Amino acid sequence: SSSLSQQQQQQQEKAAAQRRIRDFNKEERGKDISRIARDFRRSSALLRKKNEEEKKKEEEEILLVRAIREKDVKDASKVFRDSFEGSPDEKPRGFVLRYLLEACVLDEEDVDDDDDDDAKNAHETTTAANKKNPYEVCFVGVTTKTNEETGETVEDEVISLVSVALDVRSRIVDDPNPPPSDAPYVCNMAVSARHRNKGVAKAMLEAIGEFVPSVGGCDVWLHVRELDEKAVRVYERFGFETVKADEKNPLLNLVLNRKESRKGRILMRKVLAEGCNFIL
Repeated sequence: SSSLSQQQQQQQEKAAAQRRIRDFNKEERGKDISRIARDFRRSSALLRKKNEEEKKKEEEEILLVRAIREKDVKDASKVFRDSFEGSPDEKPRGFVLRYLLEACVLDEEDVDDDDDDDAKNAHETTTAANKKNPYEVCFVGVTTKTNEETGETVEDEVISLVSVALDVRSRIVDDPNPPPSDAPYVCNMAVSARHRNKGVAKAMLEAIGEFVPSVGGCDVWLHVRELDEKAVRVYERFGFETVKADEKNPLLNLVLNRKESRKGRILMRKVLAEGCNFIL
């Protein structure tokens, strides 16, 4: 009996050691993802039309895609909320602020003194809890301009946002039509209404398509609403293919207690590289 007890204790210690190794590997993996995300930069040329008086002359406008920073949260929140306003995916302002602060890769900057109370409260809450998730990465699209005095290129305005989850822990746990648990998944994409139809969404997707393989991913998945035909076409043009649509049975939705905001979606996938593994 004492021999059996000793054997069980050894097995438990071995299992505990394996868990510590897994946790250490995940922590190191998270640090790698954070480092790669913080260093990521991608510039794309957009077409910007001037006003009618200038005969719609077109000039080049540059969009810089990089990881979100704390100083971007207020503007990114506005882009997010304006994009989803009136849709089933609309979220309260405080929720969006906390989501951006908790789930996205951020630097250690402080919230500006002129930020409003909601932004400051969200920052204090998340800083105290230290809830920064390296497995969900958010990128912003920022327009740039030339400083007339120095001639340097400087950042101007946050006009778009995209977030990608690299781990199943960053997603909806009871999703009835989920992507594979180890697949990169685009959680949200939003573009400022004033800057649509200029290729911003394409630039953000291209950035994700470049970032995901850099952290070991071979494909990327997303959901899009069937009724949003324009968005479906954008994704199809970018190489996404339909994998599965949500169930149409209203009774089944009721039985499974599905939220209205999750009905009528299409699960899509784009292959980025063949024969690679994405195991965290």
